[in-house]
Amino acid sequence: MAALWSLYRPLLAAPWQMQRNASPWGFYLGWGFCLLGYSVALVLTAWFADAASAAKLAAVLLSSAFVLPWITSFAGLLAQNHPHAARLVPGHVARLRHAALLSYGLTTVLAAAVLASQFGGGLAWLHGVALLLFGMALLARWYRLWVVASLVLFSIPWWSQFMPVLFVWSALLSWQNSQPWSLSLVLFMLLPWGLTRLIQTGGSEHLAHYQAQQKLRRLLKAQSQGHAAFVELSGPAERVAHLFRWMQPRWMRRVLRQAQPTPASVMARLDLVTLGQAHWSCQLSSVSVVLPLLFLVFLALGWNRGEFWGEFLKHGSMGLSFGLASICLGVLLTVPANLYRSRREQALLMLLPGAPRGRQLNQLLGRRLLSQLLCGVGVATMLCLGLQLLPGPRALNWLGVHLCLAYLILGAFVLLRDWSRQSMPNSNGSLLPLLLALVLVGSLQGLQWLGLPILAQFLLMALLFVGLVAWRWQRLVLQAPTAMPVGRWA
Repeated sequence: MAALWSLYRPLLAAPWQMQRNASPWGFYLGWGFCLLGYSVALVLTAWFADAASAAKLAAVLLSSAFVLPWITSFAGLLAQNHPHAARLVPGHVARLRHAALLSYGLTTVLAAAVLASQFGGGLAWLHGVALLLFGMALLARWYRLWVVASLVLFSIPWWSQFMPVLFVWSALLSWQNSQPWSLSLVLFMLLPWGLTRLIQTGGSEHLAHYQAQQKLRRLLKAQSQGHAAFVELSGPAERVAHLFRWMQPRWMRRVLRQAQPTPASVMARLDLVTLGQAHWSCQLSSVSVVLPLLFLVFLALGWNRGEFWGEFLKHGSMGLSFGLASICLGVLLTVPANLYRSRREQALLMLLPGAPRGRQLNQLLGRRLLSQLLCGVGVATMLCLGLQLLPGPRALNWLGVHLCLAYLILGAFVLLRDWSRQSMPNSNGSLLPLLLALVLVGSLQGLQWLGLPILAQFLLMALLFVGLVAWRWQRLVLQAPTAMPVGRWA
């Protein structure tokens, strides 16, 4: 057994080692908070509910604790499936397939056993978990399937009216009820074979797919570390991306047409170059596209279906408020990365006639960033307040509003700093602000539970924001060196 484990341990441990080496703080804090969240959810359920509910929640959490690490390990096996190694290293593909197969079987059995122990269903859980893991493996292998999966999930309300879906579902249920062992035989012959075929054996097709996957991995890594990343887009994808920033080229033409040797005019041009996708024109363009799309989606889902709106008011408003509040988060996470990325362009733009220097530059930059933050948080807060006024019970009252208030406080730390000493952003720069936001939201939720009115919470956070801005403005704006080029004293 030890010899067998020594063969497959490096393959299965590689993704975890890569995550740890890329950012030890991010690795341990991220997974540590996942475990903490699991523990808190279990303790709260045991405290406020009965023992049976706590046992069922424990089964769900434990099964997900088996499934989530398997997804990471399988994605790591796909990353190690290099087309050159597949052709040149003897036994490389076979070992990867064996590792995938063994981990797949063990995870399926453990997760299904835990769920069946509390919910019943027997072999049905084994079939369901096996299909779920195989579907996740397909999504890890072909990332474009995420679009198809999203469309399938969005069309769930219409499944009950679609006859082919009903026919297939009834046939599977009949097969499961009449001959479950034959269904198990078919599934556990086809699914493991299909899983092993996801690991390729080299060739031109494998090379092209591997290069596309590597490009996606580099993009996701750059985004997780707060770097600005650009990828080549095809014609249709470029047109879709342009739709979400339709206002930026119009604003750019206006700024260039009215360019003057004044600090305000130079700062308007600097913003377009240095902020990139975090510029207010891009953010406003995205909001102007996303909100009508959401309205059309919900209108289509609820067309002639009164029960949909009842369920939405009961369960969906909280999730929608969370999504609307998260509009502000992208700006907070991407501004430092974009400013650091464009430091070479800043050195050239500082030579423009009328370019501000020293304290004047710091003040203008701080005002523009704070103005964009206040506008974004203001719009998101108004939308969340509108959702909060809708009738219907909610699991967590005022969650979206609390997120907006947390992002407002977070912005005072992120946007007001000594930019001349800004180092290259890493994953900790993205993780730590998120943890601070979670702490603030938890504190506001606690004040809400204790009975503090929402207006008093607004006043409290406004006072905290004004105090933070005054302190950091005096210390990190007025007394700091010239902000641009960013990072020259890091």
